[in-house]
Amino acid sequence: MSNALLKTPLRQVASVRQLMMNDHARRQLEMVAANNLRPERLMRVMANAMRTTPKLADCEPLSFLGALMQCAALGLEPNTVLGHAYMIPFDRNKKINGRWVKIPEVQVVIGYKGLIDLARRSGHITSLSANIHYSDDKLWEYEEGTEARLRHRPGPQKGDKLDAYAIAKFKDGGHAYVVLPWEKVEEIRDGSQGYQNAKRNGKLDDTPWVKHEDEMAKKTAIRALAKYLPLTVEMTQAVEVDEARADFGSFALDSDGGVQIDGDDVIDGEAALDERAGYVDEPAQNEKQPAKRAEEKEPPKRQQRKQQPRQAQPPQDRPTENQPSEQFDLDEGQPALEQEPDLAPYERLKDMILGELADGADPAEIDELYEPQFDRMAQEAPKILEELRNEIEAYRTAGPDKD
Repeated sequence: MSNALLKTPLRQVASVRQLMMNDHARRQLEMVAANNLRPERLMRVMANAMRTTPKLADCEPLSFLGALMQCAALGLEPNTVLGHAYMIPFDRNKKINGRWVKIPEVQVVIGYKGLIDLARRSGHITSLSANIHYSDDKLWEYEEGTEARLRHRPGPQKGDKLDAYAIAKFKDGGHAYVVLPWEKVEEIRDGSQGYQNAKRNGKLDDTPWVKHEDEMAKKTAIRALAKYLPLTVEMTQAVEVDEARADFGSFALDSDGGVQIDGDDVIDGEAALDERAGYVDEPAQNEKQPAKRAEEKEPPKRQQRKQQPRQAQPPQDRPTENQPSEQFDLDEGQPALEQEPDLAPYERLKDMILGELADGADPAEIDELYEPQFDRMAQEAPKILEELRNEIEAYRTAGPDKD
């Protein structure tokens, strides 16, 4: 890629693919990114996301960058198997010079696991979980008043859905929980902008509320409980921008003012939040406490729904599924493994890079973007690296830029 293209002002960047290599975009990410995230890592994550969700590459570049900056500021990697956050493409109708124009932009959706991770960062919460009460569960005891308590032991989970709940335990031994009757969950669902748009456009089957109803219900319960918890600034910001019509383009150019929520345009249908967008259905996991946050900023004001918290005795311990997620992570700086290295991630990286080359990526861009991974491959998977280098060289020799 030419030096001029790398230095192109953000307003003049023509596509998301050019944005991924732009120096100004990297600097904007560095300004807002949390301590546990690096711009290079985020760029690689999104390069992989564009392969699974090609429409992301067609989005308006500044909207894409602003959404990525928002995820970076929250310290949440988007579109990974962790399920913390998702950058979703959608078509927005904007009125420009008196005419309605359809513009592909990006929406940020925070997963319920992302909300749990953000809530834990306050340092006052030892655990936060959410679940669904089904009619065929083995045990459900829920009572308010002087003998308040909540006990739940899941069963086959094939019956009717009766309640969604979230419970938090604090370091001082206290706890709080919220139980939402399923009718309340549906009421909140029906009032959401995305669900209304999808219903109006006949696209309900593509909504996360249909494809991933339990996960959305859990997130709804966590959001209801969050108003009564000691939260971080990031958690407050996440609730503000989650599924909102946000002006990420302006945020990309000036991050000091925070993300502004739009209300004067129309979203054309609901963005499909499915496997292609990186959504993964997995049981809740014990996630590591993230590194300390960067300097916090005052969050924007937001409306709050009234929901009374409930105090209860700790729920009875129950078995939980703790299946580890396979995360595609080849960042440099990871501790060296004593045992023989697993070559599977390098095979996947090789396949991903070959796919990008087949899609027209510049071999020079590949060399620069994946330099840290190539360094590790040289140590742990030299044969795979040699094969990959040969393939890259073949594309370089046969490429359109050949003299």
